[in-house]
Amino acid sequence: MEIKGKVICGILGIFLFDLLGIPLGGLIGFFVGSWLGHYFFDQPKEKEQSDSEFRAYQRRQGEFVFHVFRLCAKIAKSDGPINAHEVKHMENLMRHQFRMNERGRDQAIRIWKNAKESTDTFDQYARAFYEGFGRDRHHVVNMLDLLFATAAADGSLHPKEEGMLLRAAGIFQIGKLQYERVKARYYHQKGGQTFQQNNRWDPLDPHYAILGASPADSLEDIKKKYRALALQWHPDKLAAKGLTLEAQRHGKEKFQQINEAYERITEARK
Repeated sequence: MEIKGKVICGILGIFLFDLLGIPLGGLIGFFVGSWLGHYFFDQPKEKEQSDSEFRAYQRRQGEFVFHVFRLCAKIAKSDGPINAHEVKHMENLMRHQFRMNERGRDQAIRIWKNAKESTDTFDQYARAFYEGFGRDRHHVVNMLDLLFATAAADGSLHPKEEGMLLRAAGIFQIGKLQYERVKARYYHQKGGQTFQQNNRWDPLDPHYAILGASPADSLEDIKKKYRALALQWHPDKLAAKGLTLEAQRHGKEKFQQINEAYERITEARK
């Protein structure tokens, strides 16, 4: 919160109203000056800062989507020609997970097609993603989940797909236990063979994961988890801890993700 304008104008108000000989001039001058300082100086700066943070958040989300469609294109192509189930899955991602407008969908399709035909390898794309998002574990695990969902879209897990997923887990520094947990959401083992789970990927799955909740939880339980996380990651609380600007930026992104996840879940349950 900007306070410089309030303080400076408040002090000027004290001196000005005292010089004019107004009763309680100092007190009145401080309040009038503070209000003018907020209106003409602090408020515009706060709006500019808020707009800048929102643009940065949008850029970050756009970068994540770019990596999603590049990596998913490589997964979908690995076991042969891309089929109707995989195309439908990507349509669901665009419309329900990322809520893209027509322009956004056109851009995503272009990214998908370029990645599908590119000579760049899946591992190169995975490393590029991890370089940009390695510090954000939510995005990293979410990416692995989205890759598994793409692999499961056609109802099976091809050895080439699993090889890519294992390499991605290695690049993302995801341990075996966490890898198996993500895999178990889509496949189960029986007699040494891998079978697809009946439950399909749902666009709300990543949002439940952000809140540490599940679709079986009541809305009241989800609200409690949301409030606890929102309090933990609130920007004012992080700033009060004296964290670095980079840590505060990461915290604000996390706070925005928590709010968005709760909004998506509550909206879907109306």
